[in-house]
Amino acid sequence: MKCAKCTREAEFFIPYAGVHLCREHFVEFIDRKVKSEIREQVHFRKDDRILIAVSGGKDSMLLMHEMHKIFGEWRDFEMIAVTVDEGIGDFRLKCAEIAGDYASRLGIEHRLISFKEYLGITTEEVAEVDKELKPCSYCGVFRRKVLNMYAREIGARYLLLGLNLDDYAQSVIMNVTRGDVYRLARLGPHKVVREGFVPRLAPLRKVLEREVRIYNEIEGIPYYHKRCPYASLAIRDLYREFLNNLERRDPAVKFSTLNFFDKIRPLIEDETSKELGRCRICGEPTIGEICKACELQLRYEKLRNKATQ
Repeated sequence: MKCAKCTREAEFFIPYAGVHLCREHFVEFIDRKVKSEIREQVHFRKDDRILIAVSGGKDSMLLMHEMHKIFGEWRDFEMIAVTVDEGIGDFRLKCAEIAGDYASRLGIEHRLISFKEYLGITTEEVAEVDKELKPCSYCGVFRRKVLNMYAREIGARYLLLGLNLDDYAQSVIMNVTRGDVYRLARLGPHKVVREGFVPRLAPLRKVLEREVRIYNEIEGIPYYHKRCPYASLAIRDLYREFLNNLERRDPAVKFSTLNFFDKIRPLIEDETSKELGRCRICGEPTIGEICKACELQLRYEKLRNKATQ
């Protein structure tokens, strides 16, 4: 089978688009999707400072690669990459080493921050004490808080996340099945700036997870291949399996899910317009008396104190 764009042999079939592509045109296909998504989400300005969250995994490493590829020669534009160490043994430190090395090759400054530094707690400490809630229930909330705190601290105008299409489709379905309209409405990309929050962007949100793997292999982009030791405990895996099974019958189901979200988003935006207050413990913006991160920290401290009595 020949490539749809040239006379070379095609190596990849894009089922939802119905086209066969060679390696060169597959890369071009993904690049074009990322550029188009960036144009839809934001217009970067001179002297902007952009923070890229880089875990060291395949998605965030591709994001950093694409941002350099698109904007690397724009000298008036500052990009900083940051890795958050959740405190899971040396797992994230190994990821950070790969992220730091690649960032250096791209000429992007890389920084490492941690839960311990910002919250005084680690995911391992949580896992040892709380046997009911999964570590991921803490980790996701803590990571969002720490990234927002750090982005605001350094004066970043935007926070870029390496969320792919699979991640988005899973999040949409998860929030629909939970009936959580507020969290559904809060999914990025954020075009409205809310006081205390740095807008989050997701340039890879129309790129499938398997496309990320293929692109990284073609372009030789390094990343840490192992999953988080707690990943198998996350309920998200159930939604991943569900959508992957549907995709075998309907190759466009993940795109359809994202399109559904984009269409209903204007109808549920009122959920995100609730008046924000300040957490009485940490001072971060929240719609309640205390933010979710502090709520979880109080839970952890109560369980820890009970275990030591």
